[in-house]
Amino acid sequence: MKKYVKYLITAAIGLAIAFLIICLKGTFTKDNAKDVMHILTDAFFVAGVLISGYGILVIASNGGTFDMFAYGFISIFQFFKKDYKKRKYKDFYEYRKTKQASPRPFFYLVIVGLFYIALSMIFLILYYKFQ
Repeated sequence: MKKYVKYLITAAIGLAIAFLIICLKGTFTKDNAKDVMHILTDAFFVAGVLISGYGILVIASNGGTFDMFAYGFISIFQFFKKDYKKRKYKDFYEYRKTKQASPRPFFYLVIVGLFYIALSMIFLILYYKFQ
């Protein structure tokens, strides 16, 4: 069960995003099914793209895409500290090795995002059935 908690939390966040879009578009005031299916398609697609897009950013970060940028910011802030010689990473190589030792998990983000995109495609098929 502990393994599935991050899937459930991510799915709940996706539902919250979709529900926010559903409420903002006024779904509960629509009187025909075609408009409702259009809004549901949009809401679940946006949630899916946001979640899977964040997963793709985590994949890129695990690959080292943003390491130099992050190390630069860390170095700038450590430069203004009182004891500059006692910094956490002595050089970029040490920072990169530390980052590569513990990559962040990303698979659950991509899976949940693709699930919401698939759900959006189901609502899109239903939208075209009502035309």
